[in-house]
Amino acid sequence: MQDKFNLPGQSKLTSALASVLVLIQLAAFVLILLIVAPLPLSYVENARGYPATRIVLEQSDKILKTVSPFVRQTIPTRIGGKDQTVWILVAGLLASIVVVGAIRGRVQRASMARQVRRQVAAWKRDLHIADNSKAALELDRQIKRIGEAPPSSRSELLKIFADTKKKLDAWGREMAFLAIDVVGSTSMKETEDKAAVQYDFIEYRKLVEEVFKSNGVLKSTWTPDGVMACFSSVDEAVAAGKDVIRGLAHFNANVRLMKREFAVRCGVNAGYVHFDPDTPLEQMSDRIIDIAGHMQKYAEPNTVAVARMIVEPLRDTAGFQPTEKVVDGYEVLHWTPTAG
Repeated sequence: MQDKFNLPGQSKLTSALASVLVLIQLAAFVLILLIVAPLPLSYVENARGYPATRIVLEQSDKILKTVSPFVRQTIPTRIGGKDQTVWILVAGLLASIVVVGAIRGRVQRASMARQVRRQVAAWKRDLHIADNSKAALELDRQIKRIGEAPPSSRSELLKIFADTKKKLDAWGREMAFLAIDVVGSTSMKETEDKAAVQYDFIEYRKLVEEVFKSNGVLKSTWTPDGVMACFSSVDEAVAAGKDVIRGLAHFNANVRLMKREFAVRCGVNAGYVHFDPDTPLEQMSDRIIDIAGHMQKYAEPNTVAVARMIVEPLRDTAGFQPTEKVVDGYEVLHWTPTAG
């Protein structure tokens, strides 16, 4: 997350437009100085006798001669019996500076908000954050704050980004995922009594859910005969897979009504994901979860398949044996009940 957290700057187009608006403000300020220059210079003796002051006064005269007639034709300029054209021009230029500044701020905020939205979209894509998750809602809320922030308050903008990062980090954690599927479930049901099929699979699901609960499952989601479960650690996920396989011995001997025995394939994977307790597991999308499913798909019956790099840090590595399989670029080890 650290390397993806960058405060966006202005786009080239926005920077160019902002520069033009700044130049307009500077031009208006210079015009104000030239227009009012005769007032202080009137106290300077022989002001037109010096090159610098003479140029200023000549430019002031040109501006007033060019603009004053238009102003007098457009709006009343005699106030209190005096011609106030100069001060009306000054007031108009000051107003233009304020208006242009407001436009520049709006343009900068809009550009910043667009770039933040693009970055947030990239975060959601890269971190697999669901649109309806708390993390996504928090990101949207922070975008709104950025759009409302004063353009000059970079420190406030940095604070908003820091707050956003803290929120995202709060949902980010190391998680482990266990995928289990019944081997040949479709063919098992052929020629079987429907009541027996329904009973066996209901009891099988009870077995799995009891095992998950005893191993601290955080959430799970079922397909018709398969399940994906989320745990806080690899040890818990692997232990749950082992316990399901061990539990099938009693299940097949004392509970099952169908002819064929139940066998399962288990796959485990782990990594850093953004975990929102309120988001259903089936709505979570991440390569880490996908790999757990792939491990399960290529596992042997009644084994727990795990990448070598995931197995090595486990507290209990007994029973894991190397295989010749490579899944998604990872060497696969598997655990069997006979080996451990």
